[in-house]
Amino acid sequence: MSRRVAIAVILALAAGGCARRVQRAVSADLQTVDMKAPYIKCHMKDGGLYVLSAWKIDEVNKALTGAGEYFGTDRSVESRLNFRVPMKDVALYETNTISTSPGVAGMAVITGLSLAVTAACIANPKACFGSCPTFYAPDDKGGRLVLQAEGFSDAISPSLETHDIDALWRTTGRGGDFTLTMTNEAYETHTVKQADLLAVKRPKGGRVLATAEELWVASTVSAPLACHAPEGDCTKQLAAVDGIERLSLTDENDLAAREAIELAFPPSTGRAAVVVGARQSLVTTFLLYQGLAYLGTTASTWLATLERGDLGSRLGGQALQKLVGGIEVQIERDGIWTTVGEAYETGPLATDVHLIPLPDGVTGERLRLLLPKGGWRIDSAALATLAGTAKPIRIAPKAIRGAISKDYGGGRQPVSTFPIVTMPGDVYELDYALPPGDDYELFLDSRGFYLEWMREEWLREERPLSALRMFTNPAQMLKELAPAYKKLEPTAEAVFWRSRYAHP
Repeated sequence: MSRRVAIAVILALAAGGCARRVQRAVSADLQTVDMKAPYIKCHMKDGGLYVLSAWKIDEVNKALTGAGEYFGTDRSVESRLNFRVPMKDVALYETNTISTSPGVAGMAVITGLSLAVTAACIANPKACFGSCPTFYAPDDKGGRLVLQAEGFSDAISPSLETHDIDALWRTTGRGGDFTLTMTNEAYETHTVKQADLLAVKRPKGGRVLATAEELWVASTVSAPLACHAPEGDCTKQLAAVDGIERLSLTDENDLAAREAIELAFPPSTGRAAVVVGARQSLVTTFLLYQGLAYLGTTASTWLATLERGDLGSRLGGQALQKLVGGIEVQIERDGIWTTVGEAYETGPLATDVHLIPLPDGVTGERLRLLLPKGGWRIDSAALATLAGTAKPIRIAPKAIRGAISKDYGGGRQPVSTFPIVTMPGDVYELDYALPPGDDYELFLDSRGFYLEWMREEWLREERPLSALRMFTNPAQMLKELAPAYKKLEPTAEAVFWRSRYAHP
């Protein structure tokens, strides 16, 4: 992290204590800003900060005008004047009120908001439910709605907007009308800019599988002949994507500590690939919430550094993510285990199915998975024989039907086109027209970002220096935070699911 960012995070926002108002909204888009807010803070791309009162928007010159103060990167007052602030130079806007107008395009952090959640969640706020958009699809057994995807889990700010491909593994598309149910079940704001289906004809006796960016046709997908984990045999647990998961406990001294699962498969006669169905445990959720708690009222400053594209902020987060770790696929050569690929996707809700192609000539009889202890719930492991890449049919929704929660902004009206901005409790049905005839493998390609709400309980732990250390020395912080997570671990999963805002 750069020195400028470190100073900004540590000193926080110094404008007359305004950052400690009861409610605060931060946005990268003026469409989200309450035009009646008594003041506005403009976090600039160069690190400066304007605090304006009696402010107005100059539409002609694309600027904000108002009287106020300008703070330098060290948050000392450099001038008090009437200012004209060019919109193109602003990274984030901040006000002390919440906008619920139909034009909302993205709200980032709300602080000091008391949440009406379960008593267990209030007592254990690091295990409260959180998610990106959740997608439900009918399964092949009776057509009941099953949670099968959560979109763009890493995109926690507008500047991190990304797309995410998720397998709808338990659903077969058979032509005609198809409906996905999209929900916001958490205390967050979701901005969804795309939710396309990718359809590929399913081969007889095989499946279609996805890497991060490619789809592959697999002529066979075989369950393991044997599976051995530190606790013993795990063959039945990893036999299929069926909700029977294998999960270990975290190391009490280090959240980055690793463990290995050894697998044996029947030999493959073609190009082989490992298939892993998994979802994260709550370790990464805990670390995100702990980081926000440490940032406290300085969270908007950190978000502003992300919006300005600060390399130090991004690299610090990536270093922490790498240490927490994915599921590495390893092969043995000359008695040495070597990593040949990794499955990783942020999110503790929906099991996604990942494809990790093996090097040419590796048949997959003996493999192992290396992963952080207690970090992943593994539903399945398999070996696929690849027949080549697949070119999908991309299908956008033909209709979008919304049911807006009345609890947050009841005056809002549902929208029928993208982008869709959802608040807690919002539900949308996305209708698609699948090609007639064949059975299709379906994938969801979603794009957007989500914006975490700050819990009032987190603010009691505000420690900017600890937040800084999560970026600059993540390995040590994972050791220091291990005992805290260990205390939450026995009840975290139950608290997490009980405290979600709403679900279909």
